[in-house]
Amino acid sequence: MHSVSFDDDSYEELCVFRGNDLLIVHHDVADLDWQEVAERSALDERRGLAIAQVVVLEDLIDELILYLADPVSIDAYQAGLDRLTIGPRLDRLEALLLNARHLDDKATEVLNAARRVVARRNELAHGTIYFRPVQPMQLGSLVDGIELEWVITSRRSRSFERITMAGLRRDVYDAIDCFSSMLQFAERLVESSSPPYNFGGGRYLGTP
Repeated sequence: MHSVSFDDDSYEELCVFRGNDLLIVHHDVADLDWQEVAERSALDERRGLAIAQVVVLEDLIDELILYLADPVSIDAYQAGLDRLTIGPRLDRLEALLLNARHLDDKATEVLNAARRVVARRNELAHGTIYFRPVQPMQLGSLVDGIELEWVITSRRSRSFERITMAGLRRDVYDAIDCFSSMLQFAERLVESSSPPYNFGGGRYLGTP
């Protein structure tokens, strides 16, 4: 088996640089902290996993919407969904569940969990990550004794929090748990509801 997507013949490692690093290089000053670059690359790789995991959740949400809405033209309806962000899609799913009298406590719990996971994905995707000392540096401080941390700053609220590899692992698992709960809910929905006329099954949902 051969994947044509892996077509890069270069063996040079790729790294992610801070704006300050690139500014320094622009002025021809060699002052790159390679440990910092390696840490940023590892954090970004795991952050990307958390973001990508939520994309799978979006696909399942779309299928639930299509199942409940049961439009005559699946492709045209899907094209409309593709123009919406995930927040309005969840709102539409909630409205469809309400109209179908399936908006019970379990459905509300699943929707709220999805909103939390999506909100976290947005923070990870759109936040700015940077490196800083845990405590303000004092004149004469020994560099070897300084604790450093990575923080992510929200572009909306300007609030910030420490970002860690363990925390990003939890973010990935939270997204997986949310998907599993929503899939279980979707399976029960399919079993207990009248089959749609136009929806013929998807990647995750079949018809009774």
